[in-house]
Amino acid sequence: MEAPEYIHPYLQKEQDVFDVLDRLLCGEQAPTALLIANYAVVIPFLKYINAHNITCPADISIVCLASFDWAPLHTPALTTVEQDTAEFANRAVSVLMKRIENQDCANVPACKNIYKTVTLPTELKVRSSTCGIGRGPFGEKASSMNELLLSEEEIQSIRSKKATAVISFHYAGKAWMELHLKGIRNIFDSLDISIIGTTDAHFDPQLQCRQLESLRMLEPDILIAIPTDQKITAEAFQEIKESGIKLILISNVPDGLRPGDYVTCVSINEHSHGQNMGHGLGEYMRQHNLKNYGMIVHGADFYATSQRDNAAKQVLSEEYPTLHLCETVRFGKEDEVYKKAGDLIRRYPEIEALYISWDGPAMEVISALTELGRTDIAIVTSDLDYADALNMAKGGMIKALSAQCPFEQGQAIALAAAKAILNQTVSSFIGIESISVTSDNLLKSWKRVFKEEPRQELLQAFKENPNYVSGRE
Repeated sequence: MEAPEYIHPYLQKEQDVFDVLDRLLCGEQAPTALLIANYAVVIPFLKYINAHNITCPADISIVCLASFDWAPLHTPALTTVEQDTAEFANRAVSVLMKRIENQDCANVPACKNIYKTVTLPTELKVRSSTCGIGRGPFGEKASSMNELLLSEEEIQSIRSKKATAVISFHYAGKAWMELHLKGIRNIFDSLDISIIGTTDAHFDPQLQCRQLESLRMLEPDILIAIPTDQKITAEAFQEIKESGIKLILISNVPDGLRPGDYVTCVSINEHSHGQNMGHGLGEYMRQHNLKNYGMIVHGADFYATSQRDNAAKQVLSEEYPTLHLCETVRFGKEDEVYKKAGDLIRRYPEIEALYISWDGPAMEVISALTELGRTDIAIVTSDLDYADALNMAKGGMIKALSAQCPFEQGQAIALAAAKAILNQTVSSFIGIESISVTSDNLLKSWKRVFKEEPRQELLQAFKENPNYVSGRE
């Protein structure tokens, strides 16, 4: 479809809007977002998507190119691009007054700088009519876990097969992996699917390759794995594919494999995940009048973490233009982060906040900054675990994070495995949404992520925090 077919000016009547949406939204190349420049189009648009069972923002996002009082009150609340019209007026009046004060402006040297182009920034007010579009490693739009639901007949058929599964984690011992396993077991136990082997690669791709060979020798029906390195583990995963074992991947796809070589890849909506982190950092810095920040990101070529980090960078550069990025530091393994964080702060002592790809490296950074006496630096990271939750509850350095829902991701993995046992095809990428966490909603988020009440230590930490507000959830 050519670009002009996406642009539709001069829409006067409601039926004109409906006709355009018929052409735009019902074709094979339907857009994922609409920019509406005229508020008069908004109501017909919302009426149309409601009548056609189109969900905003899950199916399509909407951004309005203007500010209006009703934007936050719509369902969903509308994202807007807002201009500072008062500043436009002030600048215009200033130029006009200078002209009035200097009637014969051509002969007045002071007038030379009156005529100039001034570009005023706009402000993007992100509300619930937009969401990040999660993409798989091959550009696939993320499908919902809802498509994996099983009928009673399918459940009985799976139970009768007494299937087996094995799991290869990149590293274990974190709540992220434990909740994945808990979610997988939650579904597998109800379907009589047995887990006959689980390995921990300790983030060592060579070790994972040997472990994959051992797991393959068990001849399971299903192998679930998160690759530690896309290149080094590629041959081992190719052997899994050729063995006929049904392969389900978590977060990343090894080199050489394409959709169809594996059942599906299950991850989160990494774009939204990164946006949550970017907004968390940007808002904290804006509220506390901070300016300089750094980024500590994973250096491996993982599409998942790359998509997350790039989404955060985009949010920070586009929506918080007054903030200054001092440097982006990359790491390969977590044990490198302590030194790299210390070196970064020595080079840029003016840094006031840090973005860190996930919680494990964030804890290394906290250790390094504590050693340097720089506990004044704010940290935003991802994934909710006990250590970062306790730090936040105590009013520590972690100010915001984006939390995955690994239990639900585990359930999605198990349901995809069940579909595969029935030789059913599922989407090549399944994405689960993440949630934004600050100290204000930490306890509620803990319940949502861990499926249990917050630990007593967290509750006590809040009570001992001088900034604690009674009744906070």
